[in-house]
Amino acid sequence: MPESDSKAYGFERYVLDLRRGCLRNADREVELRPKSFHVLEYLVKNAGRLVAKEELIKAVWPHVVVTDESLTRCVSEVRSALDDSEQQIIRTVPRRGYVLAVPVVAASTPDQKAPFTGDRPRLSIVVLPFADLTGDSGQRYLADAITEGLTAYLSRIRDSFVIARSTASTYQARALDVKRIGRELGVRYVLEGSEQRTATRVRVNVRLVDAASGVHVWADQFDVDSSDLFQMQDAIVTRLARALHIELAEVEAARVAQARSIPADAENLALRAEAIFLRYGANRPETEGAYALCEQALETDRSNLRALCILAMRFAFRITSAQSTDFDGDMRRAEEYAARARAADPNSYQAHQANARVLLARSRPEEAVAEAEHSLSLNPGFIPAYLDLATANLYLCRPETVIDYARTAMRLSPADPYVDNFHAHAGRAYFMQERYDHAVESMRRPVAMNPEFPLHHRFLAASLAQNGQDVDAHEAMKRYLSLSGTKIRTVAAYAALPPPSRHRTYLLYRKHLIEGVTKAGMPEK
Repeated sequence: MPESDSKAYGFERYVLDLRRGCLRNADREVELRPKSFHVLEYLVKNAGRLVAKEELIKAVWPHVVVTDESLTRCVSEVRSALDDSEQQIIRTVPRRGYVLAVPVVAASTPDQKAPFTGDRPRLSIVVLPFADLTGDSGQRYLADAITEGLTAYLSRIRDSFVIARSTASTYQARALDVKRIGRELGVRYVLEGSEQRTATRVRVNVRLVDAASGVHVWADQFDVDSSDLFQMQDAIVTRLARALHIELAEVEAARVAQARSIPADAENLALRAEAIFLRYGANRPETEGAYALCEQALETDRSNLRALCILAMRFAFRITSAQSTDFDGDMRRAEEYAARARAADPNSYQAHQANARVLLARSRPEEAVAEAEHSLSLNPGFIPAYLDLATANLYLCRPETVIDYARTAMRLSPADPYVDNFHAHAGRAYFMQERYDHAVESMRRPVAMNPEFPLHHRFLAASLAQNGQDVDAHEAMKRYLSLSGTKIRTVAAYAALPPPSRHRTYLLYRKHLIEGVTKAGMPEK
């Protein structure tokens, strides 16, 4: 049996490090929820002895009433982490308890006070346990859920290095020195936050700190409705994860651009491109710089995933926004980049999302739905996939579903770079339903948010015309034709575009659009 004052215990090929609060397999940290970690800790400290279920529950959940099911779940998670499906390490004694049935020895542990001397990974971060400011210790579940959800979501970002929840939990209720935390864990960024509840609302505060300098690089505060617990948790975690993805990419891109010692290799060029693309989306003039960086990146690394996904989106989005003047050429490039992205990483949520947009450009909405859903299964917080689902359902003539996806995305990420597109999709869905007054109301929002994107003005002009607001319709069309980015300038060119759907309802919707732009004053030829 190990000594009671040991800081780390070794068994089989694992080390249970109590000082850092983690389970390690060689140099790899094995993820465990806090309660599952404590179950393993108690069994390790009592190795070779039968530990009764009641004793284990009392040790792990003091002063709390829980069922055997909670313990069973934790033991199952521990066995999964230890690859112990045959119960060679943790043995069950039926109706009595559990035995850790392998030898345990005191193990060496890294000196926590020693600074991290290696290069800190680029997108490395620890999500510290969120503070619960409500004042009820029995109601920490929301703070814990936010911490755990954010840790899981951020770990899905490509090339991210996210400290395990079990390790982060060791910093709970301790005076925080972010510089020390950064040195101990070898991360560049520390995320700290809090939540505070009232009867109907939850206020969330969050701060992203540069661990080397201690400087706050980003902060946010927002309130959410607490009437639906699970919807509320989803909204908080997804909103934070999406915003953090954008901010981390931008901060790292700025660091790369400013540091003369960092070479302008393919990955650094693509990282800078991704920061621009995440910030602005696919349909703003600012994004042109991202496309140029991607092309440079692919000159030295033909399989750079970030660059391939962004360029696939560029050409596919050009088609789906009816801005392409070379359909065959744009389609060929979009399909090529998407195929290369999936070959580079078949499990990339970005590659599947980009391919969904390419399938939409190819007028294959059912397949696009499957790809977008696959992307969300890999990263539930990746908002662009919701836009693909909205577009696909528009092509499938399901306007109510389009509106539902648009509302869901805007609830999950209210300040998202694609929010103008979600308002626009809601407007297009109302147009399909011939509810032109609602279409006008919805289309005014994206025009105000992204005034340089021609498609929003064209749909607003058509909606106004079909709603009988002729003067406003002509003004909207004048604005559309004045934009330098406008590619489709005549009714003949618009009508010549291949329709993305042959559904009878969609063709009627398209007919009404062409009638609308004609009434609004688009030149015939």
